Amino acid sequence: MSKTKILYKDIGPGSDEDAAVTSSSHLPASDIALLPFGGTSIRSLTLEPNRWVLDGTFQFAEDQKIAFWSSELSGDDKTFTAVPAITVNFDKQYSSVGVSLIFDPACGEYCTLVNIKWYQGDTLKADVDFEPDAPTYFCGRRVEAYNKIVIELKKTSIPHRRARLNQIIFGIHREFDMTEIRSASIINETSLSGLELPISTMNLDIESKSDIDFMFQLKQPLEVYNNENLIGVYYIDGSRRNGKSYYSIESYDAFGVLDEYPFPGGVYANKSAKELVQEIIGDDFDVTFDGVDDMNLTGLITAGTKREALQQVFFPWNVIAATDGGRKIKVFPLPETVVEIGPDQIYSGVSVETSAIVTEVRVTAHTYAEDENGSIEINGKKYKDTETVYTVKNPNVVATDKQNVVEATRGTLVSTAIGQQVAQRLYDYYMKRNTLNGKIVWSGQALGDLATLPNAWGGKNTGHIKKMEIKLSNTVAASVESLGV
Repeated sequence: MSKTKILYKDIGPGSDEDAAVTSSSHLPASDIALLPFGGTSIRSLTLEPNRWVLDGTFQFAEDQKIAFWSSELSGDDKTFTAVPAITVNFDKQYSSVGVSLIFDPACGEYCTLVNIKWYQGDTLKADVDFEPDAPTYFCGRRVEAYNKIVIELKKTSIPHRRARLNQIIFGIHREFDMTEIRSASIINETSLSGLELPISTMNLDIESKSDIDFMFQLKQPLEVYNNENLIGVYYIDGSRRNGKSYYSIESYDAFGVLDEYPFPGGVYANKSAKELVQEIIGDDFDVTFDGVDDMNLTGLITAGTKREALQQVFFPWNVIAATDGGRKIKVFPLPETVVEIGPDQIYSGVSVETSAIVTEVRVTAHTYAEDENGSIEINGKKYKDTETVYTVKNPNVVATDKQNVVEATRGTLVSTAIGQQVAQRLYDYYMKRNTLNGKIVWSGQALGDLATLPNAWGGKNTGHIKKMEIKLSNTVAASVESLGV
């Protein structure tokens, strides 16, 4: 049976990158800056009792990324003369439901007594002793608006041992399966024309079986899997607690996040599209360019959101952008390799809807020049916009066809050098008049895929997937909308 799960990271968003770790209790071989991200967990050979076992399972630690090993060994009673301590300072304030400590999973060793103090400036907000009973342990304590944590590793599980800590997670990583997921609806969507940049979403109802008082903070990530295939990553946009353990959560993808971040705009001359995308996204998300040629763009982007700025780049570039199936923003051309979806993956055969004929496509190109009387202002300078319209007419219009003109006027990076090219490409898009709809068993299909599905009358239809509405269960069903070729 297939398995569907959601990995939830209940942490202060950005806390790992913001964490500055200090300690005076570690061996020189330790790289304590690794603690928020995790070091290497191995069965390391040391001179501690029973850690020099020549059975082939232990390794020398010289070339490993060690996060934290205490300089002192515990005594006969497993305690320390000088208690190893780790301090984590943050530039910003964070809230979390606790701290997860990953000690030494490779050897099954851990600390059995830990003290954690949370501070807001000089104010002590919480001071709690914990008694871990496993190499990975969640120290549960809800604390809001802290910017400093002090962790004391007071006692080891085995005498004459260094305290080892492989990772600190400022919250908890929690996996929800279908015994706790009451309902989950996902809409993954992209634009095949570039005229828009849709936001993919997930609405989720969860009834937790744990006693953790989840916070479900804004921007916390939800990773959705089926059979280890990543459907997508969604970021919390809002939540509601409906009962002791019952939560309703709204979330969106990376483009939804970028729609909340401002972009100041700019004027560009022969600017690399790839470089411009990287400039817009910054450090917010990783991006991949899969098989797409670069393009130089000339024009401007007005002040707005990062998502709006990206749409202006993608439209003249003739690329697809999507976030499904991975943790990164993907930029790629329309695939030409056909993906076959067989009869055993079909809930219902394809239906075909034919749109009205487009009689003409008009694309406006823009030339910007500095002008104190100009109507557009970018970074304190005014610009005059000279417009040039490029047209492609449909030669197959008959007398009974109604006039149906598509106009694209807002492409501020469409220059006169590429205006006719963009118009032709947009015309070619609108000549694909068949929208295909079918319901399938999802097994890794992605936005943009050129997929062939059986239709209801015994044939097949092929089109590029532009939208998938997914209902989570152990067998994931997806209503697929594609543009016929």
